[in-house]
Amino acid sequence: MSVFQDLRRPNIPGSRRSALVLVAILALTGGFYLLLHAVFLRAEVDRGPNRAQFFAQTIDDSLERLLHLPFVVSINPIVLDAIRRDDPTVLNRELDRIADRAGAEFVFLMDIDGQTIAASNYAEPDSLVGKYYTFRPYFRDAIAGRTGRFYAVGVTTGRPGYFIAEPVRDATGKVFGAVVVKVSLDGLNRTLSDSGALVLVTTEQGVVIASSRSDLIFGLTSPLSAFDRQTLEERRQFGDVPLRLLDWRALSDNRIELDGTSYLRTTAQVSSENWTVYLLSDLRGIRTRALLFVALITAGLLALTILATVFRSAQLRAALSVSNADRERLTQEIEDRRTAEARLGLAQKELARQNRLAALGQMSASITHELGQPISAMRNYIVSEEIAQDAVPGQLAPQLSGLVDRMQRIVDQLRFFGRKDRDVSVPFQLRSAVDGALDLLWHDAARIDVEIDITADGPVTAIGNQPTVEQVIVNLLRNAIDAVEGASERRIEIILDRFGSDARLRIKDTGPGLAGRDIGDLQEPFFTTKASGRGMGLGLAISAQIVNDMGGRIEASDRPDGGACFTVMLPSAGSEVPA
Repeated sequence: MSVFQDLRRPNIPGSRRSALVLVAILALTGGFYLLLHAVFLRAEVDRGPNRAQFFAQTIDDSLERLLHLPFVVSINPIVLDAIRRDDPTVLNRELDRIADRAGAEFVFLMDIDGQTIAASNYAEPDSLVGKYYTFRPYFRDAIAGRTGRFYAVGVTTGRPGYFIAEPVRDATGKVFGAVVVKVSLDGLNRTLSDSGALVLVTTEQGVVIASSRSDLIFGLTSPLSAFDRQTLEERRQFGDVPLRLLDWRALSDNRIELDGTSYLRTTAQVSSENWTVYLLSDLRGIRTRALLFVALITAGLLALTILATVFRSAQLRAALSVSNADRERLTQEIEDRRTAEARLGLAQKELARQNRLAALGQMSASITHELGQPISAMRNYIVSEEIAQDAVPGQLAPQLSGLVDRMQRIVDQLRFFGRKDRDVSVPFQLRSAVDGALDLLWHDAARIDVEIDITADGPVTAIGNQPTVEQVIVNLLRNAIDAVEGASERRIEIILDRFGSDARLRIKDTGPGLAGRDIGDLQEPFFTTKASGRGMGLGLAISAQIVNDMGGRIEASDRPDGGACFTVMLPSAGSEVPA
């Protein structure tokens, strides 16, 4: 077995093997790069002529867009009439309208001597009116009866453009002048710039007159000969614009170097003029694309290697994931069971509380029925005796009167649990309910010298039954008065405002507080912190039931600076009603 292994795999040291692998990878990468570079270069060479011809056709279309306009203007009777009468007033306005509608930079009329007698820019500071342009080839062609076409930089405006001229004739064919239209090349330059390609348009002398790069315009691809320089000066084709020699060098038939960068050159001819269109493709872009593809291929191979490595550990991770999932599922089941048990405990507690309230309601109905009449009879006997002895009410037998009053309050509280119906809820002013409760308790507060402050954030309208709410406020205020009776500072604050969509009533006292108890403990029937004989523990239970029936709630908490705060939240009316 070992013999065959030795025959199949030569004994090559590890460092040498790594070097051979690295050399193989580099050779493979270099081969990929050369192949891709050749492919991309051939693709650029193949599509270059079509793109260059497209730009040449675009330039032809731009030059010939207004080719018909000079002839159309020249046959207008007012043109010849303006020359004969030497009165361009009407024609100036007409040429201005024509130039604006046609999108021409200028439209102007020259007489037979080459003087401009009317122009579309007659009202502008650089108006052409009165100027002579006999040196322009387009004027000489038009006076000779031919269509004149010429690119030049405007002598008056200093802006380059393409001039098209047609002769103005009378009915016999005699030439009286020439109509000239100037087409701006700004739109053409923008079109070339927006194409994203590097494009140059040169005249037969090698002067760049349009380009996708504005810094190349008026540059020279080769030095001017003495004859070409003289011709340009005679025609004043470029005016005072300096022509500079570009850093342009031909490398081969289809490659040039511009500003130190090598380009693939493709040319096309503009059919309407002896102009050449150069489409330059940056060879750096071809190299960059080839390198990018090589990088992508290398990254792909590296990704495959990484995937193979990852795949080897996938089973371990999968097993670990299954184990973690089981553990998380078990943890979640335990948490769900704890939550369910907590909810069940709360539900059982609430059910027990409701059962107690239901039993209390049945018991209360019987108690109030059995005690109502005897208590009323006792009260009547006491009143009759007070009348008979002409005594002050409550002074004949004060202890007995107090006991009767106390029994009546207990019966009134128990009667709430025996009620089967509920009062109709209507909008009412919460301040009115507070005032009604204070009317019943003012003597109790005055007896122990309690200071009561009321703060209201405007009218606060609640929805409920006002007399029943007054009973709730009486219970809460009575508890607050009892709480502050033994305090050094006896003060109760009543605050009315809106909280979100609810009407809110807060009663704050300076008593001993709640000792950490919450509203759930305090609203249990017969739960009380008062001394024996001062309460049965039904006040808060009744109040909580009243507020809950109205769609509200009661909250209780200890104040940070001492004392307790009871909050009543009731539904708020959508609109205020009069107090």
